[in-house]
Amino acid sequence: CDMRLFMKLKPIDSRPLLWGFILLAACLLLPETALCGAFAARISPPNFELKAKPGELLRDVILIENAGEDEATYQVRTADWDLSDKGGVQIYPADRPLPSASCRPWTRIEQRAFKLQPGRRKTFRFEVHVPEDAASGECRFAIVISPAPETVDAMNMGNIQIPVAGAIAVVVYVAIGEAKPDLEFKRIDLKRNTAESSPVVFLHNKGNAHARPFGNVQISDADGKKAELIISPYPILPGRASAINLSLDPEFSEIQDINDLKPPLRLKGLIEWEGGAYKLDTVFPETP
Repeated sequence: CDMRLFMKLKPIDSRPLLWGFILLAACLLLPETALCGAFAARISPPNFELKAKPGELLRDVILIENAGEDEATYQVRTADWDLSDKGGVQIYPADRPLPSASCRPWTRIEQRAFKLQPGRRKTFRFEVHVPEDAASGECRFAIVISPAPETVDAMNMGNIQIPVAGAIAVVVYVAIGEAKPDLEFKRIDLKRNTAESSPVVFLHNKGNAHARPFGNVQISDADGKKAELIISPYPILPGRASAINLSLDPEFSEIQDINDLKPPLRLKGLIEWEGGAYKLDTVFPETP
């Protein structure tokens, strides 16, 4: 999933909050007298992957539901975003210069603020006006839904009030004209940690649209034991390289841990993405 959540606490009189959910677990760390509110909303879908021709007008909708027990006032804005090296979504502040891949100047949203009664839903409309002279390639933006500043709840920590708020960013990709991904295989590695190990495939996207790899890979060892690995469908932006995890599928495997396999290991399968595929057949000599 391309909607990532993160949090940031700031003093109550600070400028707009960084976007995210305040985790409810944080409330458990506070005194019993502390107040703890949360941004209660259900948003779908979490992302859009749209296609357009130069000069085309795109229209789509987001479903927003008030999942709380009180009337809520929401505010909506567009924003630019990027993927961090660690895989998180970074929402840029409004005063940051437009990135070259931004669609924000072409975007129109239905309204900037609205109210919803508990349990009620709203179909929120947005448009993307693609210019006639738009070049083939991919642009992107986000639609950020957050509570209105005057409705932000606060929790007391001594003499300091800290707002408990959040936001949801719905990310949008727009592939224009002949935009398409093109993945190339780089190498296989083994990610190690104290709990378990897992193979990682390194892929580079030399195309002009994001790629979302998928598929299954079979891994076998020197004794003939086999396991099924699932490719994580993590997006790879144009011009970027990424390490994609191959996660063990215990339901269709003879083992419960990659460490149970005896090297050398053979990986065989098909890594697929929209418009392309790579046939993987390689021996991995490293010892888990």
